[in-house]
Amino acid sequence: MTIREMFEKTVREFPDSIFQRYYDGSAWTGRTYREAHERMLKAASIVQRLNLGGRDEAGVQPRVAIMMENSPDWQLLYLAITGAGFVVVPIDPKLRAGEVHHILADSGAKAIFCGGKQLGVVVEATSVEGEYPIVKIDDPSDVIDMVKPEAARMAEEWLRERGPGEEDLASLIYTSGTTGRPKGAMLTHKCFTANVEQTLKRVKMYHEDVFLNVLPLFHAFSFLGNFLLPVKVGATVGFMRTLRTIADDMMEIRPTILLAVPLLAEKLYGRIEQKISNSVIATGLFKLKYSRKLIAKLIVERFGGRMRLIGIGGAPTAIETLEGFRKIGLFVLEGYGITECSPGVAYPDPENFVPGTVGPVLDGMEWKLGQLDDNGAGELLVKGDNVMRGYWHNPEQTAEAFDEEGFYKTGDIVKIVDGNIKICGRSKALIVNREGKNIYPEEIEHALEHAPLIKDAIVIGYHVGNDVGEHIGAIIVPDEDAVKAHLKQKLMTREDLTAFIVEYAQGVCRASVADYKQPRKYDVRFDPLERTGTMKIKRGVYQGALDER
Repeated sequence: MTIREMFEKTVREFPDSIFQRYYDGSAWTGRTYREAHERMLKAASIVQRLNLGGRDEAGVQPRVAIMMENSPDWQLLYLAITGAGFVVVPIDPKLRAGEVHHILADSGAKAIFCGGKQLGVVVEATSVEGEYPIVKIDDPSDVIDMVKPEAARMAEEWLRERGPGEEDLASLIYTSGTTGRPKGAMLTHKCFTANVEQTLKRVKMYHEDVFLNVLPLFHAFSFLGNFLLPVKVGATVGFMRTLRTIADDMMEIRPTILLAVPLLAEKLYGRIEQKISNSVIATGLFKLKYSRKLIAKLIVERFGGRMRLIGIGGAPTAIETLEGFRKIGLFVLEGYGITECSPGVAYPDPENFVPGTVGPVLDGMEWKLGQLDDNGAGELLVKGDNVMRGYWHNPEQTAEAFDEEGFYKTGDIVKIVDGNIKICGRSKALIVNREGKNIYPEEIEHALEHAPLIKDAIVIGYHVGNDVGEHIGAIIVPDEDAVKAHLKQKLMTREDLTAFIVEYAQGVCRASVADYKQPRKYDVRFDPLERTGTMKIKRGVYQGALDER
C-alpha cells in the first residue's frame, strides 16, 4: 500500500471524523478527514502548477523539499506531493543556509515549500541557483486558501492520472553523516506503510485516539507516530501551539496518546511530580495511605484527563521517569528506532514491558547480533520491508551500511534480556542529545578542521551528573602560527590564546551548523591529538574526557 492509498481509504471510512485539531490564530478548530482531503487537493494544485516534470533517467521521481515548522498544512503538503508521485525532502526548519544548500543540491530538489520564518534562510541557501521555485506557506491563512475550487478539481483529475507505486520513494530524509556531510536515506511508500502495520501489531491504537503532536514532523519518529499512525486508524492529531502552552493545549485537545523524547518526558513528569508534592504538603494528607495516588490522579486529569499512553523514543530515558509515570497511573513505553528503518525497530509488548529495555524487535523483521563481546552484547543488524533502500547517490556509504547478507547495521550495541532488546552503547561515534536528536561529530569536526586557525579537532559527547543523554563538547588544537599571523602579534599567552580560539571556534560553528549541534564546552589543547597508523583520531582515548560527574 502507498501512503496516498492509506489516506484515501481512511477518508472513505471516516469522512466526518476529526483529523486535525489546531489553533487558527483566534480559536481552536477542527478539520475532518473529508475537509483535509479537499484542502490537500488545493495543495496539489500548487504542486501541479510547478510543472516539475517526470522521472529522471534512473526512474526516480522529482524531489520537493518541505522546510516548515509543525502545522496541519505540513501533513497536507506531504500528502499532495507524494500523492502526485513526487518525493518529499523534509528539512529541519532550524538548519543554517549552508546546511540547507547542501541538502537541496545533493537531493536535486526542484522546489521548496517553506514557512515564513524560514524564508530568509531558504533564499540565502538558493541564491546561487538563479530562479528557484520557493513557495512560502504561512499556515493557517496562506497561498493554499487562494486556490479556487475549479483548480482543486483539476488537481484531482491530475492526481488520478498519476501516483506512486509502493516501491517508489516517498521521503529522502537527510541524516548527519560520518563523512561530515548529511546523507539522504531513501525510504519508499512500502517502508513507511510496512512500519505502520508492524507498529500496530505491537501497540494498539484506535479510531477514538487523539494524538498530541509535540515533536517535529520532519523527524521520522514524529512522522510515523503523529502522522501515519493516526491516518491509518482514522484518529485525531492535535497540534500544540508552543512548548510554553503545552499544559493549556493538553486541556483543550485532551489527548490519549503523547509521543515524546526523554527531555520532554522528564520535564512533564517533573512538573506533575512538583504539583503532587505541593498538593500533598498543602493538604496535609501525606499520612494517608492513598492520598498521593489520589492527588496524582487529579493532577493527571488536569493535564488532559484521557491520556492512556506515553511513547518515548530517540534516546535513553531515566528509569526513574519511566517508573514514576507508571506509579501515578500513566502507561509509558520506551521504544527504539532509527531513521533508516522508517523508523521503528523495537517496541515493548505492553503486557510484558520491562523498564530499561525497548522490547523485542518488531514482527516481520529479521535480526541478528554481530561480534558478541564477553557480556553477550553485539551490534544489532536488521532486515525488513521497513528498511531503507540505501543512501541517495552514495554507493560507498550504502555498501558500508549493510553486511553481505543485506542486513542493515544499526551501529547500536545491544544485548537480549528475557527476549527484550537492551541498548548498551554505540559502535558509531554518534552523539544522542537529551532531546533525542542524533548528531554525528564528524559533521561539526568538518567545519572546525577546515577553519584556518584550527589545526585539529575532535567532537565528543559528554555527560553532566546523572543526566540521561549527552551534551556536545569539542577538544581543539589551535594553529599557533596561523593565529599569530592573523592577529599580527608575535607574543600571546596561552590563556589569551585559549580565550581567543574558543571564541573563534564558537563563531565557526554558529556559521556552519544548527543550534542543537553547537558544542557547549571547549577544551583547548596544545599537543597534537593522538592518531592511529592510518591517521584517524583515536576516539576511545578521548571518550569521557569532558564528563562532569
